[in-house]
Amino acid sequence: MPLPPKLQEIVDDIAGMTRQEKLETLIAYAETFPPLPEWLKDKRDQMEPVPECMTPVFLFAEKLPSGGIHFHLDIPPQSPTVRGLASILTNGLNGCAPEEIIRVPGDFYLPMNLQ
Repeated sequence: MPLPPKLQEIVDDIAGMTRQEKLETLIAYAETFPPLPEWLKDKRDQMEPVPECMTPVFLFAEKLPSGGIHFHLDIPPQSPTVRGLASILTNGLNGCAPEEIIRVPGDFYLPMNLQ
């Protein structure tokens, strides 16, 4: 199943990197992780928790006028790896239609060798 183009581009780029480049790229993604918008800061009760993650991660999906989805995540700054991975996901999926997002396989990340 093909990935959305932007996510596929990210996966392909990272897959071709050395271990050191992957680490630097993951840190760069973590550093560019967007802050939670002001309008959402007091609405954590409306955000979905990600229960399988040891780091407290909260997610809010917003439907755009175009029909695409925009994800907002709240992840502590003390978790740069989780923030980096979440930033990869949001960069690759924000703006995609729900149908595209649902088709992303759970193991899409394996070619990046980030495990």
